[in-house]
Amino acid sequence: MNRREPPARVPARLSFVTLAVRDMPAMTRFYRQFGWPEAKVSDESFVAFQTSGAVLGLYPATNYEKEFGSPPGPGLFKGFVLAINLENAKRVDAAYQTMKRFDDIRIMGEPKDLSFGGRGFEFVDPEGNAWEVVWAEDTSFDERGGLIFP
Repeated sequence: MNRREPPARVPARLSFVTLAVRDMPAMTRFYRQFGWPEAKVSDESFVAFQTSGAVLGLYPATNYEKEFGSPPGPGLFKGFVLAINLENAKRVDAAYQTMKRFDDIRIMGEPKDLSFGGRGFEFVDPEGNAWEVVWAEDTSFDERGGLIFP
């Protein structure tokens, strides 16, 4: 009898997102406006911000081009959307009021109620990375602030 072993499991853990950026100083200035804690190892060639979920890293695109090619230019959708999930609709509205004062942000409209139950708005950073700020009904957060999706 040929018994198969169950497939190995890969931990369900997205822990680090790195944006390949063209203008490191400008993108560093932009993300520092959020007030997120910055890693001690940050310098002019790599910056990392600690969040309740994944760490957000900024790294020059030229370091990736040999393996992955050039990222799409500003204004072109990159095929992914990053999200800042919040606890309730009031927090979404408060984030909007704060972020609309940020330099170099392109907010894609005011917060609105969402069809799936929740509230949110979208923005784009200076290099065209798409984000959403959202509260979704029935979501919660663990003790570290990590999202628990229903």
